[in-house]
Amino acid sequence: MKKFLKIIKLTFIAILSICVLFFLYFFISNKLFLESKNENNISYLTKNKTEITNSINDKLFDDDFYKSKVFLLGEIHGFADNQKLDKELLFFLNKKLGVKYYIAEMDSLTSKKLNNFLTDSLKNQEILKDVVLAISKRIPQQASQELFDKWNDIYDYNQKLTDSLKIKVIGIDKNFDDNSKVARDSAMVLNFMNSIKEMKLEDEKFYGLFGYFHVLQNITENGRETFASGLKKSGVKTTSFVSYTLDSEMYLPKNPQFPTPDDEKMDWINADGPLQLVKGINDLKDLSKPNSITLFKINSQNSPYSKSQHLINVKSRVFGENITPENGTFTSNYFQYVFLLRNSNALTKLK
Repeated sequence: MKKFLKIIKLTFIAILSICVLFFLYFFISNKLFLESKNENNISYLTKNKTEITNSINDKLFDDDFYKSKVFLLGEIHGFADNQKLDKELLFFLNKKLGVKYYIAEMDSLTSKKLNNFLTDSLKNQEILKDVVLAISKRIPQQASQELFDKWNDIYDYNQKLTDSLKIKVIGIDKNFDDNSKVARDSAMVLNFMNSIKEMKLEDEKFYGLFGYFHVLQNITENGRETFASGLKKSGVKTTSFVSYTLDSEMYLPKNPQFPTPDDEKMDWINADGPLQLVKGINDLKDLSKPNSITLFKINSQNSPYSKSQHLINVKSRVFGENITPENGTFTSNYFQYVFLLRNSNALTKLK
Protein backbone atom coordinates (compact mmCIF):
# COMPACT_ATOMS: atom_id res chain seq x y z
CA MET A 1 0.00 0.00 0.00
CA LYS A 2 2.83 2.38 0.91
CA LYS A 3 4.50 1.65 -2.41
CA PHE A 4 1.25 2.43 -4.25
CA LEU A 5 0.81 5.73 -2.39
CA LYS A 6 4.40 6.62 -3.16
CA ILE A 7 3.77 6.00 -6.87
CA ILE A 8 0.63 8.18 -6.73
CA LYS A 9 2.58 10.92 -4.98
CA LEU A 10 5.45 10.81 -7.50
CA THR A 11 2.97 10.80 -10.40
CA PHE A 12 1.20 13.84 -8.97
CA ILE A 13 4.51 15.68 -8.47
CA ALA A 14 5.57 14.83 -12.03
CA ILE A 15 2.27 16.08 -13.51
CA LEU A 16 2.43 19.25 -11.40
CA SER A 17 6.04 19.86 -12.47
CA ILE A 18 5.11 19.46 -16.14
CA CYS A 19 2.24 21.94 -15.72
CA VAL A 20 4.52 24.46 -13.99
CA LEU A 21 7.18 24.08 -16.68
CA PHE A 22 4.57 24.48 -19.42
CA PHE A 23 3.21 27.63 -17.77
CA LEU A 24 6.71 29.08 -17.40
CA TYR A 25 7.52 28.29 -21.04
CA PHE A 26 4.23 29.86 -22.16
CA PHE A 27 4.79 32.98 -20.02
CA ILE A 28 8.46 33.46 -20.96
CA SER A 29 7.94 32.81 -24.68
CA ASN A 30 5.10 35.36 -24.71
CA LYS A 31 7.31 37.96 -23.04
CA LEU A 32 10.16 37.31 -25.47
CA PHE A 33 7.87 37.60 -28.51
CA LEU A 34 6.22 40.83 -27.34
CA GLU A 35 9.60 42.39 -26.48
CA SER A 36 10.15 45.24 -24.03
CA LYS A 37 9.59 48.89 -24.91
CA ASN A 38 11.64 50.28 -27.80
CA GLU A 39 12.70 53.87 -27.14
CA ASN A 40 13.23 54.63 -30.85
CA ASN A 41 9.66 53.52 -31.61
CA ILE A 42 8.27 55.44 -28.65
CA SER A 43 10.08 58.63 -29.67
CA TYR A 44 8.54 58.39 -33.16
CA LEU A 45 5.06 57.44 -31.96
CA THR A 46 4.94 60.31 -29.47
CA LYS A 47 4.93 62.72 -32.41
CA ASN A 48 2.54 60.63 -34.49
CA LYS A 49 -0.45 59.89 -32.28
CA THR A 50 -3.79 61.42 -31.38
CA GLU A 51 -6.52 60.37 -28.98
CA ILE A 52 -9.97 59.82 -30.47
CA THR A 53 -12.82 61.10 -28.31
CA ASN A 54 -16.30 61.58 -29.78
CA SER A 55 -15.25 61.78 -33.43
CA ILE A 56 -12.28 61.32 -35.77
CA ASN A 57 -9.91 64.27 -35.96
CA ASP A 58 -7.60 64.97 -38.90
CA LYS A 59 -4.38 65.66 -37.00
CA LEU A 60 -2.49 62.74 -38.61
CA PHE A 61 -3.90 63.00 -42.15
CA ASP A 62 -1.78 64.69 -44.84
CA ASP A 63 -2.37 65.45 -48.52
CA ASP A 64 -1.19 61.99 -49.54
CA PHE A 65 -3.81 60.40 -47.26
CA TYR A 66 -6.63 62.27 -48.99
CA LYS A 67 -5.42 61.12 -52.42
CA SER A 68 -6.37 57.51 -51.59
CA LYS A 69 -9.24 55.98 -53.53
CA VAL A 70 -10.05 53.29 -50.95
CA PHE A 71 -9.94 53.55 -47.14
CA LEU A 72 -10.14 50.32 -45.12
CA LEU A 73 -10.51 49.56 -41.42
CA GLY A 74 -9.40 46.07 -40.39
CA GLU A 75 -10.77 44.65 -37.15
CA ILE A 76 -10.48 41.52 -35.09
CA HIS A 77 -14.17 40.72 -34.77
CA GLY A 78 -16.01 40.86 -31.46
CA PHE A 79 -15.01 44.20 -29.87
CA ALA A 80 -17.68 46.88 -29.44
CA ASP A 81 -15.45 49.93 -30.01
CA ASN A 82 -14.73 48.82 -33.58
CA GLN A 83 -18.37 49.49 -34.45
CA LYS A 84 -17.98 53.01 -33.05
CA LEU A 85 -14.77 53.52 -35.07
CA ASP A 86 -16.39 52.25 -38.25
CA LYS A 87 -19.26 54.70 -37.94
CA GLU A 88 -17.05 57.68 -37.09
CA LEU A 89 -14.59 56.99 -39.91
CA LEU A 90 -17.48 56.77 -42.37
CA PHE A 91 -18.95 60.05 -41.12
CA PHE A 92 -15.54 61.77 -41.21
CA LEU A 93 -14.78 60.66 -44.78
CA ASN A 94 -18.28 61.55 -45.92
CA LYS A 95 -17.98 65.08 -44.56
CA LYS A 96 -14.36 65.63 -45.60
CA LEU A 97 -14.20 63.93 -49.00
CA GLY A 98 -17.78 63.16 -49.91
CA VAL A 99 -17.20 59.41 -49.55
CA LYS A 100 -20.65 57.84 -49.83
CA TYR A 101 -19.97 54.29 -51.00
CA TYR A 102 -19.47 51.83 -48.16
CA ILE A 103 -17.91 48.59 -49.40
CA ALA A 104 -18.76 45.70 -47.11
CA GLU A 105 -17.72 42.17 -46.18
CA MET A 106 -21.16 40.90 -47.17
CA ASP A 107 -22.74 39.47 -50.30
CA SER A 108 -24.78 41.52 -52.75
CA LEU A 109 -28.12 40.14 -51.49
CA THR A 110 -27.42 41.33 -47.95
CA SER A 111 -26.19 44.73 -49.12
CA LYS A 112 -29.37 45.13 -51.16
CA LYS A 113 -31.42 44.58 -47.99
CA LEU A 114 -29.25 47.09 -46.13
CA ASN A 115 -29.73 49.69 -48.87
CA ASN A 116 -33.48 49.08 -48.71
CA PHE A 117 -33.31 49.83 -44.98
CA LEU A 118 -31.28 53.02 -45.53
CA THR A 119 -33.76 54.36 -48.09
CA ASP A 120 -36.95 53.27 -46.33
CA SER A 121 -38.95 56.30 -45.14
CA LEU A 122 -40.27 54.35 -42.15
CA LYS A 123 -36.90 53.09 -40.81
CA ASN A 124 -37.97 49.45 -40.97
CA GLN A 125 -36.35 47.66 -38.04
CA GLU A 126 -37.37 44.22 -39.29
CA ILE A 127 -35.30 44.69 -42.45
CA LEU A 128 -32.29 45.67 -40.32
CA LYS A 129 -32.76 42.63 -38.08
CA ASP A 130 -32.76 40.45 -41.19
CA VAL A 131 -29.46 42.07 -42.24
CA VAL A 132 -27.84 41.34 -38.86
CA LEU A 133 -29.06 37.74 -38.98
CA ALA A 134 -27.67 37.37 -42.51
CA ILE A 135 -24.31 38.70 -41.32
CA SER A 136 -24.32 36.17 -38.46
CA LYS A 137 -24.08 33.35 -40.99
CA ARG A 138 -20.72 34.62 -42.25
CA ILE A 139 -19.33 36.64 -39.32
CA PRO A 140 -21.09 35.51 -36.11
CA GLN A 141 -18.75 37.61 -33.97
CA GLN A 142 -19.86 40.80 -35.72
CA ALA A 143 -23.63 40.21 -35.74
CA SER A 144 -24.70 42.08 -32.62
CA GLN A 145 -26.82 44.74 -30.97
CA GLU A 146 -24.00 47.24 -31.58
CA LEU A 147 -24.00 46.45 -35.30
CA PHE A 148 -27.77 46.98 -35.33
CA ASP A 149 -27.43 50.29 -33.44
CA LYS A 150 -24.64 51.49 -35.76
CA TRP A 151 -26.78 51.13 -38.88
CA ASN A 152 -29.66 52.86 -37.13
CA ASP A 153 -27.29 55.78 -36.46
CA ILE A 154 -26.13 55.75 -40.09
CA TYR A 155 -29.78 55.83 -41.17
CA ASP A 156 -30.38 58.92 -39.01
CA TYR A 157 -27.22 60.56 -40.37
CA ASN A 158 -28.29 59.78 -43.93
CA GLN A 159 -31.61 61.56 -43.49
CA LYS A 160 -29.80 64.87 -43.01
CA LEU A 161 -27.72 64.55 -46.20
CA THR A 162 -28.49 65.75 -49.69
CA ASP A 163 -29.16 62.97 -52.18
CA SER A 164 -25.72 63.44 -53.73
CA LEU A 165 -24.01 62.55 -50.42
CA LYS A 166 -26.28 59.80 -49.08
CA ILE A 167 -24.46 56.63 -48.05
CA LYS A 168 -24.94 53.49 -50.11
CA VAL A 169 -23.60 49.99 -49.44
CA ILE A 170 -21.83 47.76 -51.97
CA GLY A 171 -21.52 44.12 -50.86
CA ILE A 172 -18.43 42.63 -52.50
CA ASP A 173 -18.13 39.26 -50.75
CA LYS A 174 -18.96 35.96 -52.46
CA ASN A 175 -22.57 34.84 -52.38
CA PHE A 176 -23.16 31.68 -50.38
CA ASP A 177 -24.20 29.80 -53.52
CA ASP A 178 -20.98 30.78 -55.34
CA ASN A 179 -19.15 27.50 -55.91
CA SER A 180 -16.37 28.92 -58.03
CA LYS A 181 -12.78 28.07 -57.15
CA VAL A 182 -11.80 31.75 -57.01
CA ALA A 183 -10.35 32.56 -53.59
CA ARG A 184 -12.54 34.75 -51.41
CA ASP A 185 -10.25 37.81 -51.36
CA SER A 186 -9.64 37.59 -55.12
CA ALA A 187 -13.41 37.39 -55.61
CA MET A 188 -13.83 40.54 -53.50
CA VAL A 189 -11.35 42.42 -55.69
CA LEU A 190 -13.14 41.22 -58.83
CA ASN A 191 -16.58 42.09 -57.43
CA PHE A 192 -15.37 45.54 -56.38
CA MET A 193 -13.89 46.30 -59.79
CA ASN A 194 -17.02 45.05 -61.54
CA SER A 195 -19.21 47.23 -59.29
CA ILE A 196 -17.17 50.30 -60.17
CA LYS A 197 -17.58 49.54 -63.87
CA GLU A 198 -21.27 48.63 -63.77
CA MET A 199 -22.26 51.58 -61.55
CA LYS A 200 -19.88 54.02 -63.34
CA LEU A 201 -18.09 54.96 -60.12
CA GLU A 202 -14.62 55.49 -61.56
CA ASP A 203 -14.35 58.97 -60.00
CA GLU A 204 -15.62 57.95 -56.55
CA LYS A 205 -13.81 57.12 -53.32
CA PHE A 206 -14.74 54.20 -51.07
CA TYR A 207 -14.59 53.15 -47.42
CA GLY A 208 -15.26 49.85 -45.66
CA LEU A 209 -14.82 47.71 -42.55
CA PHE A 210 -13.32 44.23 -43.01
CA GLY A 211 -11.68 41.51 -40.97
CA TYR A 212 -8.07 42.27 -40.10
CA PHE A 213 -6.42 39.97 -42.67
CA HIS A 214 -8.36 41.42 -45.63
CA VAL A 215 -6.94 44.96 -45.24
CA LEU A 216 -3.25 43.97 -45.27
CA GLN A 217 -1.69 45.51 -48.38
CA ASN A 218 0.95 42.86 -48.95
CA ILE A 219 0.86 39.08 -48.94
CA THR A 220 2.24 37.40 -45.83
CA GLU A 221 4.61 34.44 -45.61
CA ASN A 222 1.75 32.06 -46.45
CA GLY A 223 1.49 33.66 -49.89
CA ARG A 224 -2.27 34.21 -49.84
CA GLU A 225 -3.51 37.35 -51.53
CA THR A 226 -5.66 39.71 -49.47
CA PHE A 227 -8.35 42.09 -50.65
CA ALA A 228 -6.09 45.11 -50.04
CA SER A 229 -3.02 43.52 -51.66
CA GLY A 230 -5.18 42.80 -54.72
CA LEU A 231 -6.26 46.43 -54.84
CA LYS A 232 -2.67 47.60 -54.52
CA LYS A 233 -1.56 45.23 -57.27
CA SER A 234 -4.30 46.68 -59.48
CA GLY A 235 -2.95 50.20 -58.93
CA VAL A 236 -5.72 51.35 -56.58
CA LYS A 237 -4.29 53.76 -54.00
CA THR A 238 -5.41 52.39 -50.64
CA THR A 239 -5.04 53.45 -47.01
CA SER A 240 -5.39 50.75 -44.36
CA PHE A 241 -6.15 51.20 -40.68
CA VAL A 242 -5.88 48.21 -38.34
CA SER A 243 -7.33 47.93 -34.87
CA TYR A 244 -5.66 46.27 -31.87
CA THR A 245 -7.06 45.91 -28.35
CA LEU A 246 -5.74 45.84 -24.79
CA ASP A 247 -7.63 44.99 -21.59
CA SER A 248 -10.77 44.42 -23.67
CA GLU A 249 -13.49 41.80 -23.91
CA MET A 250 -14.34 39.90 -27.08
CA TYR A 251 -17.79 38.61 -28.01
CA LEU A 252 -17.54 34.85 -28.57
CA PRO A 253 -21.01 33.50 -29.46
CA LYS A 254 -21.85 29.85 -28.94
CA ASN A 255 -20.07 27.76 -31.53
CA PRO A 256 -19.80 23.97 -31.95
CA GLN A 257 -16.18 24.28 -33.07
CA PHE A 258 -14.82 25.33 -29.67
CA PRO A 259 -16.06 25.88 -26.11
CA THR A 260 -17.28 29.36 -25.18
CA PRO A 261 -17.92 30.99 -21.79
CA ASP A 262 -21.53 31.08 -20.53
CA ASP A 263 -21.67 34.87 -20.93
CA GLU A 264 -20.11 34.61 -24.44
CA LYS A 265 -17.32 37.01 -23.50
CA MET A 266 -13.55 36.46 -23.32
CA ASP A 267 -10.74 38.79 -22.25
CA TRP A 268 -7.82 36.56 -23.22
CA ILE A 269 -7.56 37.64 -26.85
CA ASN A 270 -5.84 41.02 -26.71
CA ALA A 271 -2.71 42.21 -28.46
CA ASP A 272 -0.54 41.49 -25.40
CA GLY A 273 -1.75 37.92 -24.89
CA PRO A 274 -2.07 35.41 -23.59
CA LEU A 275 -3.77 33.88 -26.65
CA GLN A 276 -2.79 36.51 -29.22
CA LEU A 277 0.45 38.47 -29.37
CA VAL A 278 1.43 41.50 -31.45
CA LYS A 279 5.16 42.17 -31.48
CA GLY A 280 5.88 45.73 -30.34
CA ILE A 281 2.44 46.44 -28.85
CA ASN A 282 4.04 47.55 -25.57
CA ASP A 283 5.26 50.73 -27.29
CA LEU A 284 1.68 51.73 -28.08
CA LYS A 285 0.51 50.72 -24.62
CA ASP A 286 3.10 53.05 -23.09
CA LEU A 287 1.65 56.01 -25.03
CA SER A 288 -2.05 55.42 -24.39
CA LYS A 289 -4.43 55.61 -21.44
CA PRO A 290 -6.96 53.11 -20.08
CA ASN A 291 -10.50 53.51 -21.45
CA SER A 292 -9.31 55.29 -24.58
CA ILE A 293 -8.97 54.96 -28.34
CA THR A 294 -5.65 56.21 -29.73
CA LEU A 295 -4.70 56.53 -33.39
CA PHE A 296 -1.06 56.09 -34.45
CA LYS A 297 0.38 56.92 -37.86
CA ILE A 298 3.17 54.54 -38.79
CA ASN A 299 4.26 55.78 -42.23
CA SER A 300 5.47 59.32 -41.54
CA GLN A 301 8.92 60.39 -42.70
CA ASN A 302 11.75 58.46 -41.01
CA SER A 303 9.33 56.02 -39.46
CA PRO A 304 11.04 53.03 -37.78
CA TYR A 305 8.11 50.95 -39.04
CA SER A 306 9.39 51.31 -42.60
CA LYS A 307 12.42 49.26 -41.52
CA SER A 308 10.98 46.82 -38.98
CA GLN A 309 8.20 44.24 -38.65
CA HIS A 310 6.89 45.45 -35.31
CA LEU A 311 3.05 45.53 -35.18
CA ILE A 312 2.64 43.27 -38.24
CA ASN A 313 4.18 40.15 -36.70
CA VAL A 314 1.26 38.45 -34.91
CA LYS A 315 1.21 35.13 -33.07
CA SER A 316 -2.11 33.38 -32.40
CA ARG A 317 -2.02 30.67 -29.76
CA VAL A 318 -5.53 29.30 -30.34
CA PHE A 319 -7.78 31.38 -32.61
CA GLY A 320 -6.92 32.26 -36.18
CA GLU A 321 -3.48 31.93 -37.71
CA ASN A 322 -0.11 33.57 -37.25
CA ILE A 323 0.60 36.66 -39.36
CA THR A 324 4.20 36.43 -40.49
CA PRO A 325 5.31 39.18 -42.90
CA GLU A 326 6.96 38.20 -46.16
CA ASN A 327 10.75 38.32 -46.17
CA GLY A 328 12.04 41.76 -47.16
CA THR A 329 8.81 43.56 -46.24
CA PHE A 330 8.12 45.93 -43.36
CA THR A 331 5.13 47.09 -41.35
CA SER A 332 4.33 50.14 -43.48
CA ASN A 333 4.03 47.83 -46.51
CA TYR A 334 0.93 46.33 -44.84
CA PHE A 335 -0.92 49.27 -43.26
CA GLN A 336 -0.45 52.96 -42.47
CA TYR A 337 -2.42 53.53 -39.26
CA VAL A 338 -3.12 51.66 -36.03
CA PHE A 339 -6.03 52.22 -33.67
CA LEU A 340 -5.35 51.02 -30.13
CA LEU A 341 -8.56 50.26 -28.23
CA ARG A 342 -8.20 50.00 -24.47
CA ASN A 343 -10.93 48.55 -22.22
CA SER A 344 -13.42 48.03 -25.03
CA ASN A 345 -16.56 46.12 -24.12
CA ALA A 346 -17.53 43.00 -26.00
CA LEU A 347 -20.28 43.12 -28.58
CA THR A 348 -23.60 41.83 -27.30
CA LYS A 349 -26.27 39.56 -28.73
CA LEU A 350 -29.04 41.24 -30.72
CA LYS A 351 -32.07 41.82 -28.49
